[in-house]
Amino acid sequence: MIWITFFLAGLLLGSFANVCIIRIPKDEDIFLSRSKCFSCRKNIPWFNNIPILSYIHLRGRSDCCDKKISLQYLIIEIFMGCLLLLTGAIFALPQAITISLVFFIVTLIIVIDYYHRIIFDVMNYILIISGVLISLIYPELNPENISFKNSILTGLIGFGLFFSLKTLFKKIKGIDALGMGDVYLIAGLGVWLGFEKFLYILSISSIIGIFYYLLVDKKSENFEIPYGSALGISFIILILSKKLIQQVITLL
Repeated sequence: MIWITFFLAGLLLGSFANVCIIRIPKDEDIFLSRSKCFSCRKNIPWFNNIPILSYIHLRGRSDCCDKKISLQYLIIEIFMGCLLLLTGAIFALPQAITISLVFFIVTLIIVIDYYHRIIFDVMNYILIISGVLISLIYPELNPENISFKNSILTGLIGFGLFFSLKTLFKKIKGIDALGMGDVYLIAGLGVWLGFEKFLYILSISSIIGIFYYLLVDKKSENFEIPYGSALGISFIILILSKKLIQQVITLL
C-alpha cells in the first residue's frame, strides 16, 4: 500500500513539476494561475489535468483545439511516479519522504537546465539549507547519514573547487566554462552526499557530459553542455544505487 501511495504522490508531483518547469523560467505564478492550453490559451478543466490518464484519454491532443500536447508532460509524470515508487520501496518512511522532496527539486533543476541552461538560485538554496539543517538536527533523515561537519566541509570544497575552475577558465580562455548556478549546485548536492561520494558525483556527471557532447548535434556556435542536468542525474543515481545494491544482495 505504501508503494502505491508513493507512486500516486509521484504522479502528482510530476504534474506540478511540469507546471514549474514551464512557468518558472517565464517568471509566471505556479500556484494560483489555472492551467491553459498552449495553443488557444483556454483554461484546462480539472478532469483534463489528471496525471497520465488525461493524456491517454485525450490521445496526446488538446480537447479544446486538437493541437498536439508535448510528450514532456507524460514523461515527467511517469518518471516522478516511478522514482518515488522506487524511493518508497527501498527507504524507511521518514527518509523516503525527505528524499522524495529533494528528488523533486533536483528534477526541476535537471529539466530546466537542459532546456534553458539556467539553474535558479532558490532551488540551490533549498538544497544547501535543507541539507545542512538535516545533518545538524536529524542526520538519520539523510540516506547517507553524514555528520554536520562532513556536510559543511563537502559543500565548501565543492563550491571552492567549481568557483576556482570557473575563475581559471575565465582568466585563461576568456569564457565562462561554468555558471554560478553550477557552482552553487555542486555545493547543494555535496552537503547531501558528503565527502565520500563527492568524487563519485564528479566522475559520473563528467561521463554523462561526455556522452551528451558525443551524441548531440554541436552545430550551434553557443553549444553548451547542461552540466547541472548531469550533476542532478548523478545525484539521483548515487542516492539510489547503494540501497538498491543492498536490496539485491539481500534477495540473492
